[in-house]
Amino acid sequence: MPEKKRTEKNVRNKFRDGIGDYYKTNRKISQESNKADKKAPLTSREKTMIIAIIVLLIALVIKSTMLDEVKNLSAEEQTFKDFVEYSVSEQYDGFLERSGIIVYRVYGINVADKDQKGILRYEDPDTGKMVESIQDVRYSAKVRGYLLWVLPVKHQIVTAEIKE
Repeated sequence: MPEKKRTEKNVRNKFRDGIGDYYKTNRKISQESNKADKKAPLTSREKTMIIAIIVLLIALVIKSTMLDEVKNLSAEEQTFKDFVEYSVSEQYDGFLERSGIIVYRVYGINVADKDQKGILRYEDPDTGKMVESIQDVRYSAKVRGYLLWVLPVKHQIVTAEIKE
């Protein structure tokens, strides 16, 4: 009898093929996304803008911390400044002020009225005693509140009472 050649069945594992295709496809997609994720270098305009922002932030810090506080005051103006600082600390005594997140600074003192006399009632920061003084002129002070000691957020004007 003639022998029949035995042919083997070509059996494929469909599940294995599906997993392999899934793996190959995802690998290809991830390689393409990695190429797309690579960022282009900054343009000269972007670099200029970043440098400008940094320079302006440095200028704001210098202005807020060193230049805004009023300096070179006469004795009467210094007394009024102490009064203003006391008044502001009494009026604004919240959590942000107590924790030092918001700080107030006097950035300008002007004469409000030369003809009127101003009465100042405040606690002396050195002795802790209540002080009442009468000034020959009535002053007005500009006060600014700073968030984190740098960012100006509040503006107000404080004047003394009028002596009648």
